[in-house]
Amino acid sequence: MRPDELADIERHLRDAARRDGISDFVIGVAVFRDRKLLVVRRVPDDYRGGMYELPGGGVESGETFAECVVRELFEETGLRVRAITDFLGGFDYATRTKSRVRKYSFVVEAEPGQVALAPGEHDAHAWIDATALDNLPMAPDMRETVSMLVHLS
Repeated sequence: MRPDELADIERHLRDAARRDGISDFVIGVAVFRDRKLLVVRRVPDDYRGGMYELPGGGVESGETFAECVVRELFEETGLRVRAITDFLGGFDYATRTKSRVRKYSFVVEAEPGQVALAPGEHDAHAWIDATALDNLPMAPDMRETVSMLVHLS
């Protein structure tokens, strides 16, 4: 996606969220290799501990969604984004501290490299296809997103 396309998408998403009273955003990042999707497992003592999810995290103040995609993928996996290729949509959920957060997910093409997990945040990763999905613990909203992705790959 071109930078101007990403900026237009973000502008529309932020406007819609503002109308819905949402000001907190989280970004999920979908990375494929050899038709398999990267998922990471949260450390046991964290919120949703032991659950698999897409790499990602909260959008910081003043940060664009595209900047968050790049930063979060690198911080959580050590992988670098080559290009953001698609926008997948979003959903709302509650956290321990916020009653409503909107999560948007993007597909990226990553540079070659080994996954290096952020200590204290994730303790395992897997490259999965549709056959592996049922064997991994995931929150229902994440399972829906991941299921859609692995069935498209």
